[in-house]
Amino acid sequence: MEPFQWTRQSVAFMALMGGVALIVAVAAPFGSIALGAAALLALGAVLIKAMLRTRNWWPLTAVEGTIAASCLVLMFGGLGVVGYSIVRMGEGWHMTIGWPHVDPARTGERTRAVSYSDPSRQQRLKDALREAGVPFTVRMEEGKEFVGWKAEHDAVAGAINQKVSGAPRPGTRNVHIPAAALHAEFIAWLTQKGIKHEVVQMHQGEDWVVWDESAGDLMRQFMEARADAGCKGKVAAGKSDAGRC
Repeated sequence: MEPFQWTRQSVAFMALMGGVALIVAVAAPFGSIALGAAALLALGAVLIKAMLRTRNWWPLTAVEGTIAASCLVLMFGGLGVVGYSIVRMGEGWHMTIGWPHVDPARTGERTRAVSYSDPSRQQRLKDALREAGVPFTVRMEEGKEFVGWKAEHDAVAGAINQKVSGAPRPGTRNVHIPAAALHAEFIAWLTQKGIKHEVVQMHQGEDWVVWDESAGDLMRQFMEARADAGCKGKVAAGKSDAGRC
């Protein structure tokens, strides 16, 4: 058997193997690591075979030398991927499947994403974010659509999401009045009193009146004022005794 020698053909073959190792490392880093581990086992098998045959590690036959050199190339490819990944993860990146990518939690680029089972509410959220000029992303995860935005827009986007979700804002009180006439009367009373308020759609698109909780229980005050006005009206019309009001 001819011993292994470095020739033009063997150098060209090693260059080809180096190209394959580089392509695998870029396209499938975990595949490169797996090939490197398999190459290590194959190299060990070749060296053990050579030792049993010659009682020494060298010389290798042409076939054994070609296999051993190819294994070394693949091993270096896998080690390169491992070393690069360790350095990147030490800098705050993390690795799932593929190359390490930056961890938003380490860079301050935290994002928030929400998903609603109600398609109409999901669309209202996107429309409201778009109208407010808040950049957002849409991604699919486990069959659900998630709308996300960066932390720098969380103040505006969070308020929009809270309004869409139907959750009352902290520091506020709210009430839903099913009767349209009574609802309009309550709004008119608030306006007359100069009390700041707003009407928002919450839950299933219902109109809720929201005001600052420092104003107290305005609905109770409104009903008391309404009852008092009704009683005084009856007294004026002579239909009730003033002592009952």
